[in-house]
Amino acid sequence: MRIAYVCADRGIPIGGTKGASIHVRGVARALAQRAHDVRIVGARVGAKPPAHCAPRVVDFGYDALLKELRSEISAEQDAVFASDTYGLLLNTALRRSLDELDAEWGIEAVYERFSLWSWAALHFARERAVPFVLEVNAPLVAEQQAWRKLSLRPIATALERLMLRSADVVCVPSEPLQAYVRHVAGRRRRIHVLPNGVDLDLFRQPSGPTPRRVAQRLRGRFVVAFLGSLKPWHGIRPMWRAFLALRRRVPSAHLLVIGDGPMRPFLEQAAAQLDDDAMTLTGAVEHERVPALLALAQVGVAPYPVLDPFYFCPLKVIEYMAAGLPVVASSIGDIPRLVTHERTGLLVPPGDSRALARALARLAANPRLRQTFGQRARQRAHARFGWDATAGRIEAMIRGSAARLRATAGRDADEIALPRVVGFDR
Repeated sequence: MRIAYVCADRGIPIGGTKGASIHVRGVARALAQRAHDVRIVGARVGAKPPAHCAPRVVDFGYDALLKELRSEISAEQDAVFASDTYGLLLNTALRRSLDELDAEWGIEAVYERFSLWSWAALHFARERAVPFVLEVNAPLVAEQQAWRKLSLRPIATALERLMLRSADVVCVPSEPLQAYVRHVAGRRRRIHVLPNGVDLDLFRQPSGPTPRRVAQRLRGRFVVAFLGSLKPWHGIRPMWRAFLALRRRVPSAHLLVIGDGPMRPFLEQAAAQLDDDAMTLTGAVEHERVPALLALAQVGVAPYPVLDPFYFCPLKVIEYMAAGLPVVASSIGDIPRLVTHERTGLLVPPGDSRALARALARLAANPRLRQTFGQRARQRAHARFGWDATAGRIEAMIRGSAARLRATAGRDADEIALPRVVGFDR
């Protein structure tokens, strides 16, 4: 089957190192390995994706369109346009790219990672009468309003409702998101929970290059690994407080931070108050290097604070497990469905740095327990969280949608009410 995988989110470079980029490549590659012909149609390609990690990537030309538009207006006028307005314009470039790809290749299904302003792929699928599966990874309107800036909220809300109600199938990575989609789209909406996955081949035999200096620096230490973007809602501050408490009990403790983000200056300034051997901060690294870096650690940590709602299915947790690390994580959201307390790791109350420090100290003092938890974690990851299992369920969704479309052939397939201009009296 020829599947167009659409990622119109301007914040997700297909070849990037962030979790969302890895997710896109992982799912696309797994679908391709199931003998499907997959093309990723993205707003941002970023660095060239590794050849073994992604099918062909199609840049749908949003940046070129934006450059052309900005060349026609002044800097003062450009400043007036909100990011939201430019986000809506991406649909022009996306639809043109899908039409061209369809003429050249023949699209048989569309799978889209939901982004805030994108609706062109849905309209394309309805016009061509091909299955449309929507993957929702966050309540994007609420998230944008809380953490960034949202000038056109009524339009964003209407588009979100349109997408969630009109897709043939919606899939989400966690049960809290399932409840959110059901609230927006209605109780009868087809919603499947698909937890995030892991590239098992990558973690089966870590082969990525590890800097010799890092390996030497960590030798003989109790290494606590944190993997991911350094954002406030990932629990960076409670993690640091827990690490300080841990070092008082375990002087050999070392914090290995794999990733980058806005909390990096905080960590750098905090670490400067300790000795040089307290922390290693790698910055953003290619995904292929992650397994080798995690192999230097004794435990992986996911120290989320209290968040309501907590809708994540953290990739870091699954990758720790695949790497054979015991996990110490906040007991929040769907994390207890990933980590079994006292079997594959330890769960602590969210935001509780003292409990986090106690759990880490317990593992530091008991190498045998670490080994047992780590072996069970690896077995669980390989049994349940490979991307192939995810791709198999996506394939079933697409085939089911195709069968329903064939059963309704002859009816009016274009049931989407696109946004209309409505007059009003002042």
